[in-house]
Amino acid sequence: MAETIQGQDVLRRRFALGISERARRRYETLRMFRPLPHQERVFKSTASELVVRGGNRSGKTVCTSAEIGSAATGTDLHDHKGKLIPFKYPKDRPLTIWLIGYGENHIGDTFHRLLFRRNPEMRMIRDLETDMWRAYRPWSKADSSRLNDSRMAPPIIPARIIENWAWKDKSKRHFNICRLKPRAEFGKDSPGTVIHAFTSKGEPKMGDPVDIVWIDERIMFAQHYTEWQARIADRNGRIIWSVWPGNVNEALSRLIDRAQDEKEKDVEEVVLRHSENVFITKKQREKVIRSWLSQGGEEEVRSRNEGELVYGKQRVYPTFSDKLHRTPPMESDDDDKIDKAIRKNQGKVPKDWMRVMVLDPGHAHPGMLFLAVPPPSLCPDKECHAVVYDETYAPDSDADRQVTLSMDKFSGVTFETFFIDSHAARHTPMGFNKTVREQYTDTFRRHNVQSRTTGNSFRLASDDVDAGISLVRQMLAMQANGRPRLRCIPEYTPNFNRQMVRYQKRISPQGHVEDKPAARQIDPMCDCVRYFACAQPTYKKPPGSTIAGSSQYRYFQSMWRPSGEKKDKAIYAGAGAR
Repeated sequence: MAETIQGQDVLRRRFALGISERARRRYETLRMFRPLPHQERVFKSTASELVVRGGNRSGKTVCTSAEIGSAATGTDLHDHKGKLIPFKYPKDRPLTIWLIGYGENHIGDTFHRLLFRRNPEMRMIRDLETDMWRAYRPWSKADSSRLNDSRMAPPIIPARIIENWAWKDKSKRHFNICRLKPRAEFGKDSPGTVIHAFTSKGEPKMGDPVDIVWIDERIMFAQHYTEWQARIADRNGRIIWSVWPGNVNEALSRLIDRAQDEKEKDVEEVVLRHSENVFITKKQREKVIRSWLSQGGEEEVRSRNEGELVYGKQRVYPTFSDKLHRTPPMESDDDDKIDKAIRKNQGKVPKDWMRVMVLDPGHAHPGMLFLAVPPPSLCPDKECHAVVYDETYAPDSDADRQVTLSMDKFSGVTFETFFIDSHAARHTPMGFNKTVREQYTDTFRRHNVQSRTTGNSFRLASDDVDAGISLVRQMLAMQANGRPRLRCIPEYTPNFNRQMVRYQKRISPQGHVEDKPAARQIDPMCDCVRYFACAQPTYKKPPGSTIAGSSQYRYFQSMWRPSGEKKDKAIYAGAGAR
């Protein structure tokens, strides 16, 4: 009898423990977590490379930590209406997850805090109607009036599923590895999911296949990104980069460019704003934005509120701005003679200005830049002045496509000279028997595109990078009249403007910014303007304008022209036409 009672007590205790454990799991953070409507793209994205870009306190890191926690624990997430968000990671095997922080303190202060500790930014409260715990909603008056009844939510990754740690410095919570317990669906004798933490300051780990790489904020070496890309290939994995781009580098800049490129279907960008974070009171948000406005103006607000790119001291051309270097200026009171001439011509370059075209050839990122040199009578000094007035930028295009897209820019005006990158011009691509210069010359000849001094061919431009950058900087500098020698018409040159702002300096292995451009940038327009600055062409008055007719126009000319007659450019049609 006593044994029976004792056995029943054991069963009751086990049953009570089971009920208690079930309740605890029901109230774990990920099961209660509900993203805001504008944050749901973070969780619904299936892109292999995802940038979660946002301003200060916009929720980007909290959202990303919830995504990583969901993947690591196999926990389904729900949207703001409680609808299940499709789970995108394997559930039948353990995952390998890498966390990349700037330094060791980032591992302890950010990754460990967000994933493995109670977080003050995530709170829960008992619902007055159901008496069940749910996520705290500070924008609701019913919840905000009961702030003292709320409490911090449990860790995203609960302690019950952690098997062991490999610490570098436990007192500072700097961990190298966190191993989770295997789940039943992994099968017998299977290990659990493993989370590795690395700093961006060391050499990137090579060789291991990875399911998810989470990069949080800035990294030391931009060139490491390509190694992280290689790690996710074997498992069809993902890279998620949560960042306020206050100190952008070339890797982040390229990734954002790819995310904004319509051709890149598997790269995505989500932008979160501080002003949309309703977990911060409206009064506090407005106060912070006013503070940013007073400290740095509208640019500071756009950076810290909307997460716009900030390049700072890493810019090769820090003085360039499409507001300062635009022509004509926004205010006509700032006009000099050059600006007045363009304003009088409805914002376009007058036909008596000397025009040149600069080509940066290549298959991946070729570009053409069109510049005009004004007559000396409009220039305040004897130096070379120029206006970037048009461009052609068509990635992954050959010479024929480049010229075809530029025909309207060549028509109706006379060009003095065509310039080409001398280094690339001498190169003979594999599978071809002609140099790049010869290929473009043939293409220009077929399309009847020519300049006065080079015909269908090109003048080789200097490839002295350091000298070219120095000359461009001189042309960008403000002169005594308050206007620069190099200007642009930003409405027609969006790629030039973007690349000039994003053109970055190289960072040494020690983390020092060097006064040389970083490698592997998308910068054909920056190269073109550098070639022009090295040439410093002298103004020559253009002769009468010529029209480079279309291929159809030239076809009819050749077919309808009787032999021996005058070869004019008129096409005669109608009764009696010959």
